[in-house]
Amino acid sequence: MATPSPALLSVENLEVNFGAVRALKGISLDVHAGEVVALVGANGAGKT
Repeated sequence: MATPSPALLSVENLEVNFGAVRALKGISLDVHAGEVVALVGANGAGKT
C-alpha cells in the first residue's frame, strides 16, 4: 500500500453552532491531493 501524501488541508475538532443548536462537534478531517471535497454553508460563513 502506498504512503499517502501529506494533507493539503487539515481540520481538527471543528465545532459549529447555529444559535443554541450544535450542528457539529469534534469533527476532524484531512484533504489530500487529488481528493474532491465540497464545503457547504451559509453566505458569509467563512468558506473562502
